[in-house]
Order: sequence, then structure tokens, then C-alpha cells
Amino acid sequence: MNTSKTAVAMVWMAAAAIGYGAPNTNQTLVIGLYDYANLSAKEIGRLTETAAMVLADSGIQVAWAHCRGALAATPAAACEAGPQANRLVVRLLPERPRMSTADAMGHAAVDAEGGNYASVFVPAVRAQAPGFGVSSDLLMGYVLAHEVGHCLLGPHHSDTGLMRGGWNRKDAVEISRLGLHLTKEQGRKAAAKLAAAESASGN
Repeated sequence: MNTSKTAVAMVWMAAAAIGYGAPNTNQTLVIGLYDYANLSAKEIGRLTETAAMVLADSGIQVAWAHCRGALAATPAAACEAGPQANRLVVRLLPERPRMSTADAMGHAAVDAEGGNYASVFVPAVRAQAPGFGVSSDLLMGYVLAHEVGHCLLGPHHSDTGLMRGGWNRKDAVEISRLGLHLTKEQGRKAAAKLAAAESASGN
């Protein structure tokens, strides 16, 4: 994916995963972030911090490559590298695609094994944030984490937690407390996939 202004800012989030006490249990996931919605640096910082904290609960440490947007600076190889099992591309879009459902806030292009590309529909998130009782950048971080979950786990939803198909009032409360996460089983599966990818790459 080419942009006129690409950059990387590798932001390593602290190993604060609940239930994953030792830092060496964490698996690294690189996310190339492309902002086409012209968010502010503060908004991008808040949503990326939120998404990273949510995934850290499952032992997944996120390294952000800011490839387009307010936090992009100079061209970097990390933004030009092709996607892999442990390297995803996420786009922040200024409108919702026509083929998406009316309440959709994001989408991930995945098959049964997962995928490498996800999108967050910024206007849809902003429109629905008041109903969740949270700020739009906080909800955006959760939507991003949900779509990343699909990239790691596949297309299916769960009955509870981050990967529920439609978040309810109880989930909204957990989101406000940063308490909505992958289930333990989902977290183990996602971390195992990243560990296998890192092992295969020889790192």
C-alpha cells in the first residue's frame, strides 16, 4: 500500500497482561496503521493505547507502525513490508463502505484461518459512541481490537467478550472500564498463532 507520507513509530506497550505475569510470555504483533479519516494525534494516541491494552490482556504486545496520519513522520521499511501472520494492516476510514450493514463499525477481510487486513469506520464509531456512553476514541480502540481479533482468530463471533457479534449494555460498561477482552481460550489461540509465526520467521 503506497502513501505520500509513510512512517513508523514503534510503540511498545508494557507487559501488563492480566494472567500473563512474565514479560517473556508476550507475543509481538506489528500493526501498520493508515489513517484516512484525518484524526488528531491525540485521538490516534488514545485509540492505539486502548487497543494495545485490550490485546495485552491476552499476552499480545502491539508494535504500531504509523504509516499515514498525524503520527506519521518519515518513510520506513516497516510500512512497506508485506503483511504476515504477525504483521497486520489496519485502515481508519472516513466513511462506511456501501456493502456494510447499517450498524457496522468495522470490517476484517478474513477466511477460516484469519487474515491481514482490517478497517475501522470512523463516522460509524463516532455516531454510536454516545449510545455506549464512552468517548469515540475509546470505542474506536475497541473496534480496532475486535477486528484484529478476527484477523488472528477467523470470522466467527463469540457469545461473550471482545468478539461478541453485537456489544450490549453490559459490554458497554466493561468497555468504559477497559474490562472487555478476548476470552482465555481466544487469547491462548491468538498468542499461539503469533508464536508460531515468529518461530517460522526465525526470530
